[in-house]
Amino acid sequence: MVCALLVENNEQLPAGWRKALTTEGIALKVVPSLPIGIKSLQSANADLIFINGLQSASDTTQFCQQLRQSEPGLKARNDLPIVLITAPGDYDPAIALLDSGADEVWLQSMPVTEFVTRLRAVVRRLRTLQSDQFRRGNFILQPRSRQASFDGINLNLRPEEYDLLELLLSSPDRVFSESILLRMIWPQSVAPNPLQLSEIVTELNYKLAVAGSPESLELLYGLGWHWRSQPKTLDNHAAQSIDDAPQIPNRQAIWQRYRHEYWQRLDAIAITLSGWEQIPAIERTEAYRHAQTLAGALGSFGFEKESQNARILAAGLHSLELETEANPTTLESLLAQVQQLRVLLGASDALPPVRSLTPLAPASAINGRRLRNQIEVWSRDRQWAEEVATKANLRGLGATIRLDLDSAADSLDSQAIDLLILEVAPEQLEDPLLVDLVQSQPHLPILLVSDSSLPSGIQAARLGSQRFFHKFVSAEVILDQAFTFLEPQVTPDTVLIADDDPALLTYLQQLLQPWGWQLTVCKRGEQFWEILESSQPDLIILDADLPGYNGFELCRALRSDRYWINQPILILAERYDSELVQQALRYGADDVITKPIASSELVARIYNRLEKYRQLQRLAAADNLTGLVNQRRAREVLSLLLGLAQRYRQPLTLAVIQLSPPPEGEAIAPGVHRQQLIQLAARLQRSCRREDVVARWTDEQFVLGFYGVGWSIAIQRIEQVKLLLQQSREASAELVGQAPIRISAGIAEFPIHGTDLSSLTTAAIDVLSRALEKGGDRIVVAEGRSFSTVNEDLLS
Repeated sequence: MVCALLVENNEQLPAGWRKALTTEGIALKVVPSLPIGIKSLQSANADLIFINGLQSASDTTQFCQQLRQSEPGLKARNDLPIVLITAPGDYDPAIALLDSGADEVWLQSMPVTEFVTRLRAVVRRLRTLQSDQFRRGNFILQPRSRQASFDGINLNLRPEEYDLLELLLSSPDRVFSESILLRMIWPQSVAPNPLQLSEIVTELNYKLAVAGSPESLELLYGLGWHWRSQPKTLDNHAAQSIDDAPQIPNRQAIWQRYRHEYWQRLDAIAITLSGWEQIPAIERTEAYRHAQTLAGALGSFGFEKESQNARILAAGLHSLELETEANPTTLESLLAQVQQLRVLLGASDALPPVRSLTPLAPASAINGRRLRNQIEVWSRDRQWAEEVATKANLRGLGATIRLDLDSAADSLDSQAIDLLILEVAPEQLEDPLLVDLVQSQPHLPILLVSDSSLPSGIQAARLGSQRFFHKFVSAEVILDQAFTFLEPQVTPDTVLIADDDPALLTYLQQLLQPWGWQLTVCKRGEQFWEILESSQPDLIILDADLPGYNGFELCRALRSDRYWINQPILILAERYDSELVQQALRYGADDVITKPIASSELVARIYNRLEKYRQLQRLAAADNLTGLVNQRRAREVLSLLLGLAQRYRQPLTLAVIQLSPPPEGEAIAPGVHRQQLIQLAARLQRSCRREDVVARWTDEQFVLGFYGVGWSIAIQRIEQVKLLLQQSREASAELVGQAPIRISAGIAEFPIHGTDLSSLTTAAIDVLSRALEKGGDRIVVAEGRSFSTVNEDLLS
């Protein structure tokens, strides 16, 4: 039902209009003045406001401004329609009030039929706004009006509090670092510092608690903020699967498959307790380890009560082992606990037959990889799609255009492409088919492009897209962002899990595989090194109590090997223990995961460690002095561009640049030479296109790669660099009096001077050497063309 607030002082609303409001199903609340109307809005919501009769212009202006801006105790409502109803003589002054925030002016003299028509038009707009709601549990969020409520109670959030709540509610299984939150919530304004962010979260959690919400925002140390949901109540005999999160595996099915394994662990504990005095110490320790495994694994399958009982059992076994002589009463009590656990877990009184478990096969390895990343551009705008695809091809990507979005969605092969650029109309952003398409591809990066004015970061997070762009953004910016997703995805990251619990391994496999990681498993420490060498993982998860060699020993051995010294290592422990954490970190582990496993936290920690590992790899591909890519990385990119040039019959020009030696009789100090190298690198990078290759080849040489550009244009660009260097030197007081930067360049073009990278670089370096022999400060093209300055005839 639409609720309207009517402010009327001396003039009454026409009776026919009041009857029409009732007929149209609009609840009306009447207040005698504008100040009372403000107080009424502080305690109750309204969907529409009528101001009958032109009251004081200043009071009406103040009322509208209070409503449109954030005032103490009043939520800003920019979408709330304000209709002024006035006599014909006051029409012009009422029109002037539209600048203050009013929306429409209606005349008191208009007939009832016109009033009803206008009223229905306003209600239609209201319902369109109200239909744009986001619901999760008892929360209702309205992005347009930026209002949030819990169980019908308005939360009265400030703008930044609303944005924070909407973002985290939209992605309840994701952990956002502080830097990401600051960038997404405050993209175009001065963002608060982390301490202020913590205060905003504290205030938001307080408002949630006052409204009765059992859920809140929680900080995971070392990772960031996430939405802490109320734990689900699970049946004691079967853990329920979480249907609304596709990345969560079916825990009930896994439990049914492997429950005999856990029953057997309980039977082993019972046998050990029955013959405690005659059992060797090593078998007593094994019983304690079985109890610890049960405590951690049962919690992961949703058996919270049983997990707690297993922890009590493990503590009792540990105390019993420390006693010099076993107390019969203690033994009977522990045996009773074992029997109770067996009953709670659905085991029969008789010992179950030993079951041969099917080994978990490691994930298949990739036999080969594509030389180029493949992307698809989906859009009904052919011109825009062709522009993006053309520039993608120029930057070494294989791009395909799909103009029929319906057929494209039906035939999408997420394994054949590495990234999807999807352009949709604003009205399609809430389309359930679009949401299903985006969220059903958790491992496929999707960049969403639209003319929508909704907040980009929040809309992208709600849909599940990695980034959101307005359509007016250039194709270069979109492709720059695409490369940040494609670069680490040339091959999927491989995760090696070493654990002896087959049910937990299956659980982890089903949990992690939808995220695009290749999984390999190891069940015993003796097999670890062989599996490690064959799988070459990017991240390793080690069970602290792995049979053969425990996780701590393996971690210390890995850290002593130069090849594995930087590899991310997570230790999987049965319980949280400060001494255990300290031991893991002392032996070189990056993080400790405790059971029961929180799925969202585990995924976030893996992402966090892999991202830091990729950053180290990227740093290894960069030159320390200039920040440009080094020769190894440049060779990879140039090889890709060369293959593209061969396929599309385009030129590829390679220029090798070096500082020329000073004139005879002059010398350059080592510090000045180093500064000149840095200045030259910075100028080269700023003067080249994004798709050009700019690299430091050797200590003294730089390489430029120009795709689609002939040698004559390359000369022009290098001469422009020389000119800009000279101009910057003349404009800088710090550089006046220093020796000028003199550069020489050797140029070779594909396919004129070479058909592969080796022949092109050899040709360019050879002619560069000739230029330096002649005193330098000149540009030389293969086949002996020499230019000390720009050749106007050649470049015209």
